[in-house]
Amino acid sequence: MDRRQPVASHRKPHAWAAALAFSALTGAVLAVALALPETGGRRLLLIGLAFTLLSMLSLVAAWRQDRDMARQLTARDAMLKAAFLSAPALTLSRDGLIQRMNGAAVALFGLPREAALGRAFSDLTAEFDMDAVHQAHAQAGQLEARRGYWTGRRADGSTFPLSLRFGLIPATPGPGGSSVEHVAVALTDLTHSHAAEAQARELHAQLNKVWRLNSLGEMAATLAHELNQPLSAATAYMHASQAEMLKAGAAAEAARPPLDLAKGQLLRAGKLIHRMRELLTIETSVLGRERVSSMVEDLAPILQMIGQDKQVEVRLDAQAENDGVCADRIQFQQALVNLVRNAVEAAAERPGGGGLVQLVGRVEGPVYRISVEDNGAGIAEADAERIFQPLTTTKSGGMGLGLSVTRTIVERHGGALSAQRSPSLGGAAFAFALRRHEGGSR
Repeated sequence: MDRRQPVASHRKPHAWAAALAFSALTGAVLAVALALPETGGRRLLLIGLAFTLLSMLSLVAAWRQDRDMARQLTARDAMLKAAFLSAPALTLSRDGLIQRMNGAAVALFGLPREAALGRAFSDLTAEFDMDAVHQAHAQAGQLEARRGYWTGRRADGSTFPLSLRFGLIPATPGPGGSSVEHVAVALTDLTHSHAAEAQARELHAQLNKVWRLNSLGEMAATLAHELNQPLSAATAYMHASQAEMLKAGAAAEAARPPLDLAKGQLLRAGKLIHRMRELLTIETSVLGRERVSSMVEDLAPILQMIGQDKQVEVRLDAQAENDGVCADRIQFQQALVNLVRNAVEAAAERPGGGGLVQLVGRVEGPVYRISVEDNGAGIAEADAERIFQPLTTTKSGGMGLGLSVTRTIVERHGGALSAQRSPSLGGAAFAFALRRHEGGSR
């Protein structure tokens, strides 16, 4: 299709029509001037010369306009050509046969151009059908696949995920009555995108696993603390009973062995709970040198997904300069995920919508301070002192372990988790500071 024709037809009636009109009028005036007597002819001759000058100026203006238009069209064609060559693209006939294929598309499928031309595009893209273009009922747009993406086949048999966009080409006659180009298709290789999504899912699974272990550890620690007193009391009572039996003499001798066994089992129960607490706590985690900005960047897809599920905007702003700290990467990331999730849930309950959560990390002297703030209802004064206690929750259906586990993780990293009202957003603000690793960022 010649893109110059519409522009040229639009410009021609202005400059060139005026120039032709002046030329015709000039010719008429000169002809009349030559036919009249000398006195009247001179006047018309002067008028004719003026029209001749105007005619020449009109022709020059028309020529300049055409020259500028040609330059613009050349620049636009160069830009379109560069865009066409940089992204994988091809054109298809009405039958779905490949008519044209640029170098990027040839490299994407890894086959010679000659082998692709005239071949059905469905041979290179599984499940593709021209019905997908016809059913779109549009001149251009995205081609939707059943699985959310198309599957391309390379010449070596390997496959890769594809995204397809199309644009219909106005009908033009083909040479010898052969099939003509009907639709242009732009291709996007989704391999890297899918790999990033898989990596995010794997990280999310690891964080969930660590969170479950941490929750179990916190529960074991809580149970050990809560059961320690009744177990100690029961052991003391049995010890007192044994002393009383000794005073009773031989009459109570038969009851002593079962009592000794019961006392032993109570002591054993206490040791088992203490042992499970040691196995499930994170005291043994190894802290290494990590960059806060890197850990937050890895979490970005997960945190954005958490916000999208609740229609809450999540903003991440972690300073990357001198952000090295001593941390267990997975444990640290899990603490951030829990704080952001709690903030998102609070902001989602904001009347009228417009929920906002922001995670901010800044260097403050020898420490790196991180805060997670929201524009929700905030924390009630009555709950401010007890929200970090195990098995305490303000949510219906909550277990009361989230903030307790998060506080434990922060403390294992040498920090202290605090809660207050956000000065900028008006909701809750949870913050902690970690000592920076000497030497700064990597």
